[in-house]
Amino acid sequence: MKKILKVDFTVKSMCQLAMFMAITLILSYVNEIIPSLPQGGTISVDVIAIMLCGYLMGAGYGVICGIGVSILQFVLGLATYYGPWSVLLDYVLPLAVCGLTPLMKTQKIGNLPICWGIVFVMFLKYLSHFASGAFLFASYAPEGMNPIVYSLGYNIIYVAPTLILCMIVVPLLYPRLKRAFM
Repeated sequence: MKKILKVDFTVKSMCQLAMFMAITLILSYVNEIIPSLPQGGTISVDVIAIMLCGYLMGAGYGVICGIGVSILQFVLGLATYYGPWSVLLDYVLPLAVCGLTPLMKTQKIGNLPICWGIVFVMFLKYLSHFASGAFLFASYAPEGMNPIVYSLGYNIIYVAPTLILCMIVVPLLYPRLKRAFM
């Protein structure tokens, strides 16, 4: 566990981290062409790079990648500022937790890898978006509907497909990239 969270800022690790941040930002532009829900939220292709950073470099680097990308998204105009709590719950925290993927073991069932780390981080990402929707954007809930119930349903609409996408793409890319990071 200690090795997974350890971060050493060597020239090599900083270059690799910068590469993952750049890939994540490029994929953020892909997110922009995917239709989003009326009050925000879309299938997030960009989190794939953060998850791979976590798996290949360790959770510490993955978290740094997620936080760095969230800052860069604001600098590049890819994110919308609704206040400090929204920045934390809609951008920084959901992207940072995506780097925690290696904290849970991947299990093989037959030849099919089940990445429990992806399930875990997507659940944390969902909780963050849920909290934002339920408490910061409660006024967007339809008249007479409980904001908590509305946020539970609203956020699962885009988090669940993102989970499925990540469960397919990350296990396909990881073994190919792992050789380059040895």
